[in-house]
Amino acid sequence: MSATPSIPVKARDLTRAFENGDLLLHYQPQVDVSRRWPKIVGYEALSRWPQPDGSFVPPDRFIPVAEDCGLALILDTWVIDTVCKELARVKATGASRRLGMAANVSPQQFGQRHFAQSVDDILTRTGVDPTCLTLEITERAVLDENETTLKNIYALREIGVSLALDDFGTGYSSLFHLRTLPIQEVKLDRSFVSGLPHRHRDAAIMSAPINLASELSLRVVAEGVELAQQAEWLQMNGCSLIQGFLYGRPAARI
Repeated sequence: MSATPSIPVKARDLTRAFENGDLLLHYQPQVDVSRRWPKIVGYEALSRWPQPDGSFVPPDRFIPVAEDCGLALILDTWVIDTVCKELARVKATGASRRLGMAANVSPQQFGQRHFAQSVDDILTRTGVDPTCLTLEITERAVLDENETTLKNIYALREIGVSLALDDFGTGYSSLFHLRTLPIQEVKLDRSFVSGLPHRHRDAAIMSAPINLASELSLRVVAEGVELAQQAEWLQMNGCSLIQGFLYGRPAARI
């Protein structure tokens, strides 16, 4: 499905779509390529806003609008709740495989006093193991490291939820956050992956965080992998978790 033309997103249209249940989640697989045969070990949940003509409004166009109009907090809760229900559904089918699920959380959410408690409530209600849930945070969310944000981060870790630093390598203080915060995973930005394996500078930039993460015992997920050569380079250089069109496009069910 294609994206919609670049027409401004209106807050009232987005609010109406959410209230009508028009927004949905698609799930993109995260694949472990360290073994002989690639294996799906988890998914990232991605918000989608379908249009009558079958196209989608891209998240990078409607998420900022949601943040501006105050809908982001409600949207985040809906995403986490839906993700946990999907994990519970898979478990109820008797599937023997243990899957993880990642979801993006807006910077505003970490500033809410009861955010960690609300996540804990969702996990308890759905019966999902907290260690199956990963919340992706951007550098923007933790840039100020205010007291409420830090309390939520440490409370989530106490619950057992994993935290991933999204778009790693694009912010000026990413290394500082790895030193000070209980991060378990870094996601390498697709802008660096696209140049692999032929652009020497991109390869050098990618090697550094992979090696650093290995030393810190962190998981590393490379986003935007579309070519077999990219996957081969990442595997050979110590990044075994891959996400991208090469192994699967986002889909409505897992």
